[in-house]
Amino acid sequence: MRTIYLITGATGHLGHYVVARLLDEGARVRVLVQPDDAGRSRLPADVDVCLGDVLDTASLDRFFAVPAGFAVVVIHMAAIISLAWSYDERVFRVNVEGTKNVVLRCLSSGARLIHISSVHAIPELPAGQVMKEVAAFNADDIVGLYGKTKAKASQVVLDAVHEHGLDAVILHPAGMVGPGDHRCGHFTALIRQAANGKLPAAIKGAYNFADVRDVAEGVVSAVTRGRTGECYILGNRIIDMDELFRDIHAYSGAKEVKRRVPLWLARLVLPFIRLAAAMRKQTPLFTRYSLYTVRSNCQFSSKKAESELGFTVRPLTESIHDTIAWMRAEGWLDRRVKRQVRTKAAKQPTI
Repeated sequence: MRTIYLITGATGHLGHYVVARLLDEGARVRVLVQPDDAGRSRLPADVDVCLGDVLDTASLDRFFAVPAGFAVVVIHMAAIISLAWSYDERVFRVNVEGTKNVVLRCLSSGARLIHISSVHAIPELPAGQVMKEVAAFNADDIVGLYGKTKAKASQVVLDAVHEHGLDAVILHPAGMVGPGDHRCGHFTALIRQAANGKLPAAIKGAYNFADVRDVAEGVVSAVTRGRTGECYILGNRIIDMDELFRDIHAYSGAKEVKRRVPLWLARLVLPFIRLAAAMRKQTPLFTRYSLYTVRSNCQFSSKKAESELGFTVRPLTESIHDTIAWMRAEGWLDRRVKRQVRTKAAKQPTI
């Protein structure tokens, strides 16, 4: 029996690579895309595009209208990644109510669901302790709006597995880095500013990042190798901000970001950062939640995914190198930085 893949969030950073990977295998792919999504123009020509929204039941009915004789696999990636601390109805509705809508369609159609959650749905343990997959989720145990909504959505999926027999797997990616982030998400924006020499200072901290291309491989592998009702963390390793900025300096040629702002001072100036970002119609690089994140325990174990999904990761230095190379090709780097990079290119190590 042939398989058709129904994908939400296909125009996002991860979605781009998941779709490309499935098409490379000759799979039939249908994606749900909002009519005003600028990323729609970058979708491959051989993808079946269904215009709609996870909150619109009529468009979901069209999305799930699959010809007879096809097995259905749903990869649900649609979500709003928010750095907000307090409640936001739009984030809650998309991340939680949207997942409920997808789960109901999967139950009625008999589809297998690969649900993309986040490591932020997993309760944080004290510093020094390694966090692994959990068997249940409680938003009250989670800090921050985004993590709370991902915890609620993950429990929706597990409840459907245990109570209604849904065939589903939950994946928890760590922070993602890598080329191809046309939406310029938070971490990509940070790299872009540093690579253009426009980041005067940074916060001291660290986080667990994985290359988006490795995560995409893990998603595709979970389709056939993931066990129903199981969760898998897809991370890599903790990268210190000092190491990150050294790599950006080495691969971009921009001046190195050496100044570090104390956490207390960063918290003090947050209102001014928000105001400046609003005036530029940008998302602020630093928020209360992002400051919390880079100082939190981020020791996640991906051993389960390595063992059961065959999940592997590349060096994060390669991820940073490729991200900056992609930005250069997209014209995102300042021309003066480009000249520096060409001058120094022969001195850079080969990745």
